[in-house]
Amino acid sequence: MKSLFKSNISMILLLGAGHGLNDMIAGYFLGALVQFKMDLLQISLGLFLYNLLAFGGQYPVALLLEKFRTPKSFLLVAYSLNIVALVLFSFLPQLSLVLAGVGSAVYHVAGGTISAKKNKASHIGLFAAPGVAGLIFGGYFAYEKLHVAFWFFITAILILSLLALLPISENKLYSAEKNESNAGKRVHLDQHDLIMILLLTIISMRSAIWDIFQLIHHNNFSWLIAIAAAAFAGKIAGGYLADRMGWRLYTYIALGLATPLITLFRNELILFCIGIGLLQSSIPSTTALLIRSLKGKTERAIGLSFGTAIIIGAILFYTPVRMVLLSNLFIWITGISMLLLLYIAYHKNSRGVL
Repeated sequence: MKSLFKSNISMILLLGAGHGLNDMIAGYFLGALVQFKMDLLQISLGLFLYNLLAFGGQYPVALLLEKFRTPKSFLLVAYSLNIVALVLFSFLPQLSLVLAGVGSAVYHVAGGTISAKKNKASHIGLFAAPGVAGLIFGGYFAYEKLHVAFWFFITAILILSLLALLPISENKLYSAEKNESNAGKRVHLDQHDLIMILLLTIISMRSAIWDIFQLIHHNNFSWLIAIAAAAFAGKIAGGYLADRMGWRLYTYIALGLATPLITLFRNELILFCIGIGLLQSSIPSTTALLIRSLKGKTERAIGLSFGTAIIIGAILFYTPVRMVLLSNLFIWITGISMLLLLYIAYHKNSRGVL
């Protein structure tokens, strides 16, 4: 059975499938809160707890994984938490959300670390692609009142069993990461590059992820299915293109186009979905850039890219700063800045620097 996972791609595809189910379970839980007809305070508390743990918990998990260097054990813990959460959800939904949130944070960091061991944006994209799609379809199943918890439970056990069979050698994994971080073309990620990339990611993620949660809350699943398709395709295509165009250059193009589309056209389905696709397509390249800029500290880069940007965006959403970040003037200023940085990045690329 282990021979099935000798190929690095087959291992990443399994991790991606696990990512999709992980987020599908979360989407189902969050959608079911509305179907349970709980009061607004309970629903808000559930959303807050899940997002705080699932997104805000990723960087602390990254630090733990960096210390213990046992990603396979972390994966098994994550899916064990998902299975327990499924068993308890009918009786203790809030506790299940807490368990699912912790499990999600652990799975994202551990699965992302293994997928990014060669630091290829295309590999990161394959792992990340099923996430938003799983979240949305999980919410859809809850909205349709489909009794899928049992099938989630069976599938989660199957994935847990397959994860246990993964032939992951921690020594080889971290040795390979170290070699990859020191090999190949150098990526010069200046401080202003990092600030601009994180700023645009925060703005776009706030607009995208939190709009998706609002759409789930209002049961607008015609939009959500379109968003799921755009997000899935965007991550796969973006990882492939970024490895060929250059990570930084592609990140600037994708985020520069995504930011105005998502913030200004959230009521136009086609333009909003194009923006979602572009935003999601930048995640593999942004993550690859962060891994290289953090000198191969893959766990921290995964936590920053998959979790911290989203939770910071959520915090900004509930402060007066959002009025500035989402204003038309600020978006125009950001767009002009992006054009200047894109010009610089293009000329650096022409000299052989990614």
